[in-house]
Amino acid sequence: MHLTLVSEDQGIVRIRNEGPITIAEFQPGTEPLEVLLGPDCFIRKVLLDLGETPIIDTSGVSWLLNCHNRFMARGGVLVLHSIPPLINNMLRLLSVDQVLRIADDDATARALALGGPA
Repeated sequence: MHLTLVSEDQGIVRIRNEGPITIAEFQPGTEPLEVLLGPDCFIRKVLLDLGETPIIDTSGVSWLLNCHNRFMARGGVLVLHSIPPLINNMLRLLSVDQVLRIADDDATARALALGGPA
């Protein structure tokens, strides 16, 4: 997992992931979003582009769910978008697509983050 800050504008933070999101990618005691954006990251509106994510394992799915819950608890928003078909199928199989905010592309993700329809 390699998270990159793409842009910050009009209250929206865009992040891109490149590489797998697996247990091997996590450093004990660190939260990747906090490392990238700082401790107040969960109060923000964040769009996470997964277009360059080839694989995600159950620890990665767990991380996404945990992040979603932290955003919800602190008043922020996390929207995933541009999800490759294999990962999208996995999220649907696990029914986490019913919990996470997911959009087809950046424009739809932005609208969803701002409170519009998905």
